[in-house]
Amino acid sequence: MWVNEAHPAYRRGGCLALGGYHVALAVALALAALAVDPAKEHAFITAFLARWGAAIERRGGSRRR
Repeated sequence: MWVNEAHPAYRRGGCLALGGYHVALAVALALAALAVDPAKEHAFITAFLARWGAAIERRGGSRRR
């Protein structure tokens, strides 16, 4: 997956510390179309983001690259 870091929406999200969320959401949206039937995509995305959020809490914060 490629993230356009120059896009104004990404830069704005990064300023608000939402960059990781937007990447996770983009991944969830892309995987949902491949992983489940269209009727189950919303549940898949919700579960994906819930597990992503729980993993961050278990790690004790965000990590830098």
